[in-house]
Amino acid sequence: MARSSDRTIRVGILCNGITFERWQAEAIRHAMSVQGVEICVLIIKEEAPKAPLGFWERQRKRHWSTALYRRYRQRNFRPGAMTREDLSPILGALPRVMVAPLTVKGKEQFTNTDVDRIRDHRVDVLLRFGFNILEGEILDLPTHGIWSFHHGDPCKFRGGPPGLWEIMKGDPVTGAVLQRLTDRLDAGLILREGWFPTIDHSLTETVDTVLMHTAIWPAQVMRAILGGSARASEGKVCGSPGPIHRYPENAKFIRFLVKQVKNKLAFHRRELKYHEDWNVGILYEPISTLVDTDPGQNVRWLPPPSANNFRADPFGYIDKDGQLNVLYEKYDHGIQQGEIARIRPKKDNVLKRSRTMLQLSTHLSYPYVVQQGDAVYVVPEQAAAGRVDLYRITGDNDALEQVTTLLNEPLFDPTLFEHEGRWWLLGTKAPLTNVSLHAYHSDSLQGPFVAHTQNPIKMDIRSARPGGTPFYKDGVLWRPGQDSSITYGGRIALNRVIELTPSTFLESTEKFIGPIAGSEWNKGLHTLCGMGDITLIDGKRLITIPERRKAVRQRKLDKLKQRTSR
Repeated sequence: MARSSDRTIRVGILCNGITFERWQAEAIRHAMSVQGVEICVLIIKEEAPKAPLGFWERQRKRHWSTALYRRYRQRNFRPGAMTREDLSPILGALPRVMVAPLTVKGKEQFTNTDVDRIRDHRVDVLLRFGFNILEGEILDLPTHGIWSFHHGDPCKFRGGPPGLWEIMKGDPVTGAVLQRLTDRLDAGLILREGWFPTIDHSLTETVDTVLMHTAIWPAQVMRAILGGSARASEGKVCGSPGPIHRYPENAKFIRFLVKQVKNKLAFHRRELKYHEDWNVGILYEPISTLVDTDPGQNVRWLPPPSANNFRADPFGYIDKDGQLNVLYEKYDHGIQQGEIARIRPKKDNVLKRSRTMLQLSTHLSYPYVVQQGDAVYVVPEQAAAGRVDLYRITGDNDALEQVTTLLNEPLFDPTLFEHEGRWWLLGTKAPLTNVSLHAYHSDSLQGPFVAHTQNPIKMDIRSARPGGTPFYKDGVLWRPGQDSSITYGGRIALNRVIELTPSTFLESTEKFIGPIAGSEWNKGLHTLCGMGDITLIDGKRLITIPERRKAVRQRKLDKLKQRTSR
């Protein structure tokens, strides 16, 4: 921590030249945007000249067993994240150290002379965007080590290529880590980690998503170091390193291509045939009991909503008459838009007609409730409007009236709660609305709210997106999150919050809840709302809705016409 205590981190870049892939260039720009970070040197690998080979010698050295994948990678694989970008305008004036590492059993070792030349630049961090497997003294030279990306969950898929084996093996999640290199292959000390959706019908889309959205990680770790975190660059060991994967052999790659086509056809078929239909259920147990038990068959589901509508995202409050009121998203399949409505369920399952509490020209959902004394506040999701507003239930309990704007940024499923004397606003952001969790904090319920220094504080499709009301059990804060790894809103993850401050965040997913087996609504669960002795939930079933089928078919036809007209 010697140099970082002076509020400066000197960064060197290990590379094969001044041209980088787009995601690498983004990582460098993110790092340069951090106050106190200085890119001080480029360490460039100097390729030794190779003698020209004859025709038969070239054929003998070709990788014939993996030729099909290699050809595909060279000619057909074009993810935007891997396009090349010349960084001469921002890095061209930096000093350069040209090195010629020795290759021993596939690993590269720096000579003592090269190590001394790099040491002269007093680097705190080396970002690895080139070279092969490194070993030797260079690993311990920088104050905070050599940082390298691995795009794949090292506990499942070491080696590469990223995304391909996840699709091949049907893994719905593609992991990634930023690691501090050690002498073990793809088993370094993990500094940052995340889990993203595997788009099983598109390797290109999977790779683009993972590469571009992990580029911010080095900047986040550097910001934490500069903020005084003693453990920011220590990292953690992967519990059980997975097997090493390599380029697929020809027969396996053909099977991969066939599988990708089949997955694409299945994707279109699902979109046309299966549509989400949600309903609200009531569990007569406190939300805290779910840490130790499962809801099982104890859920009382409300009668199904009328045709072409569904109910989702239930949040409740008790009115002045002692009556349970449930706010929810009332979604109209015909116009594909939601509004905030209210119902008053009774134990005999008799429902009075629902009442619209808030309707805008844009989509509304997730009417998160906060009670303060006699006032009932509501923070609905209105990401389509580009902001987060705070509303209050009117005195006659028949509408929502706007109080203030909490945030002039769109958040999905905004969740507002108090923790250790500070108000927190959590939600996800596009384009990774099920993955990328952002946090904001304030001294007051009504703001102003300030962004967490480590935003996004979590990237995990299995648990990041808020899924209801945080709660305490035995003095520990628990945060429900959505697991959308297999299907949107598939189940709830219960996350134990270990640390939540304006500059730190750490939580651990302890268990998953749902969907509720044996019920009609057994295809998903994505909201838990604790209200004293009861817990509100929602559940999903899959049905065919003619209006949605027609809209999906038209959208696909329009997309096809756009492609054919180019």
